[in-house]
Amino acid sequence: MDEERIKSEYVTFQEENPGFGNMAVLNRDGEVLFRLDPNFISDNEGKILMDAWLNRKPAVEWTTKRYPILSWEDLQFAARNIKDKDALVGCITKSKNYIVVHMEAGSKPAPAIASIQLNRWSWDKI
Repeated sequence: MDEERIKSEYVTFQEENPGFGNMAVLNRDGEVLFRLDPNFISDNEGKILMDAWLNRKPAVEWTTKRYPILSWEDLQFAARNIKDKDALVGCITKSKNYIVVHMEAGSKPAPAIASIQLNRWSWDKI
């Protein structure tokens, strides 16, 4: 995985799609393979998130907030914190890794649409 290329291409993606925040790449078990910000997601948080996604739980507890899951399909994931209005979105890549992104409060598009945009951007990149 070419981390510098991913960082550069993700910055361009963020400029074209405001609201997409920190990003991490996880494996199916939730192990963090790559993250833009070392403080964004821990291995334990990755495991919790992937467990909620893959086992179709109604919500995920991440950091100190609860995110009810709006969509947890095999290809994509979307959850929004009701109080603060921020969101977590994710998708699987062609290489079977998972990308998770934090969306800022008030971001457009809606989380389910954002996960589709993320999938289109990342499918062949990671």
